[in-house]
Amino acid sequence: MRDAATGWGRGALRTGLLAWTLTTLLLVLWGATPHAAAASSMQMHGALHRDGAVGIISHRGAAAIAPENTLAAMRVAIDRGVEFVETDVQLTADGVPILMHDPTLDRTTSGSGPVALRSFDEIRALDAGSWFSPEFAGEVVPTLEEFLDALEPSTTRALVELKGEWAIEQLEAVTELLRSRYMVNRVALQSFETPTLEGLQQVAPEFARVLLTREWDEGTVQQATELQVSAVGARTKLYDRRPELLQRLRAVGIGSLVYTLNTEKRWDQASRRGVDLVVTDDPVRLAVWRDAA
Repeated sequence: MRDAATGWGRGALRTGLLAWTLTTLLLVLWGATPHAAAASSMQMHGALHRDGAVGIISHRGAAAIAPENTLAAMRVAIDRGVEFVETDVQLTADGVPILMHDPTLDRTTSGSGPVALRSFDEIRALDAGSWFSPEFAGEVVPTLEEFLDALEPSTTRALVELKGEWAIEQLEAVTELLRSRYMVNRVALQSFETPTLEGLQQVAPEFARVLLTREWDEGTVQQATELQVSAVGARTKLYDRRPELLQRLRAVGIGSLVYTLNTEKRWDQASRRGVDLVVTDDPVRLAVWRDAA
């Protein structure tokens, strides 16, 4: 096995330098200056690494405070000024990217059935707030573009999970939207699916990518390095099982995030382990705890 700080580190450094060079060249070809290209490709990568207190990722907007993946939930996180707000994106039957976690509409809207089989107009007519509380009756399922409208004037960045496997042409469409809104240094794209991450690496290498994983072993570090991701996200039980792998990731310049933690005990454990970012349903409580620590 190669030593984490030497063998893995040298290989990752070569890979990282090559990826940075290619990304810069592509951005220059797309019309950016070399300086702007370098800044765009590195700003988000840097934001996914923390040297001090843990960073906050507000899960599905702020899922403990408002109905998940609605603009009401997004505004809680954005108004609080947390480092990241997380959301999930799926495509409607007519190709509109919307904020939705589940593959079906049943749990979080007044509708039912698969998201992929409903048009945007059909989904837009649904109530996405009453299931959470009568206070949020009338909330609608937002589009990705509406989310970007809310995000744009803030300092908060976003982690956008692309649910399931995406075809190349679908990835091209969504990343072109993000480019047109100048979101290269504001949005990182994440997925559990290797083909989706590989597709992003092909069509949009300038965007930071996050590998979400259900595995946690030496192969995870190798996979993350080969995919040239900026961070790896996993459940806390995986970090509990092999905490030393966090240092392997850090040694090769890859950040870490853990989901979804909602108690002070878990926040403290993550902080002591050296996790970079904590995903939580309640960013307000986590921010208060962090500020008092």
